[in-house]
Amino acid sequence: MHRLLIAALLSLSLAACSDDPDPSPPTDAGADAGVPDDTDAGSDAGTDAGSDAGPGPWTDAGSSHGTGKLPCDSTGTVLSTNNQTYTFCVAQVAGIELKIVEPRAGIVPVPLNLAIYLHGDQARAHTGNTAPRLQAPWAFDHDTLYVSALAPNKCAWWTKPSLTTCTDTATAADRDVAGDNARALTEVIDTLRKRWDLNNEPILFGGSSGGSVFLTASFLPKYGGRYRGIYALGCGGEAPWSGALDWDSTRPELRGPTKLFYLYGDQDEYLPDIRASMTEYRRFAVPLEETVIAGVGHCDFDHIGGVKDIWAAALDAK
Repeated sequence: MHRLLIAALLSLSLAACSDDPDPSPPTDAGADAGVPDDTDAGSDAGTDAGSDAGPGPWTDAGSSHGTGKLPCDSTGTVLSTNNQTYTFCVAQVAGIELKIVEPRAGIVPVPLNLAIYLHGDQARAHTGNTAPRLQAPWAFDHDTLYVSALAPNKCAWWTKPSLTTCTDTATAADRDVAGDNARALTEVIDTLRKRWDLNNEPILFGGSSGGSVFLTASFLPKYGGRYRGIYALGCGGEAPWSGALDWDSTRPELRGPTKLFYLYGDQDEYLPDIRASMTEYRRFAVPLEETVIAGVGHCDFDHIGGVKDIWAAALDAK
């Protein structure tokens, strides 16, 4: 069992299936705290990853040397469990709303790490600010640019962008098998790299429920050879929808630092999907670890804090 996930195991909660059911209400400061810029953040400002099966030209020990930041459409604040207030910038890239928390200003070194969290179905962890409240304090103190990203359809990362009704009735027919959401996420990453000086790798990915499904079934199979990093998968995961990876994960030089961390309860209703995902990624020679919480159902524990704990442990192990 991962040593830094013990806290997650001890903090079981009565959370809803996908996200925290009682998130802190958002506080919109209403001011543009971003750096003025004449570049449209909603356009493709990054490198087109396409279907490139190999690592990006920047997958090494260097950094992006990005500058300028992103202009904020608005700002908001969250009050964390340590009774400190953190300000986030709301920006748009490729039709995706981002809530961005920069690390402690003035004293942290650059380049920064990049952490991106993808919410579960119905998006309450993002819209209600539960994810920034639980994850941003760690990032703020650990040289990490934190980003909570809202699915293009404002509902679920794994479903088609056109499916905008946030219900629990989506089926396999609603899967974004065309990969539109995955392509949009590559634009987000490339744009962030242009606007901040970010370490090339590992990128810290995190998901809960449907966010984890998206990462394992759609994004990682297509773009994992280019965006290499730590994938913290809270209470979710599926085998690649295509049945294969678009890059050769058996080659360590292509796989790089990529590793999957599954965190789930042994009573999860989606347990067959999660286990099928692990079986496939073992077959693809992708390193992974699993932490199983006894007697716990789907996301009925602090899976959002658990994602942060996985990121912390991964960076400590570097």
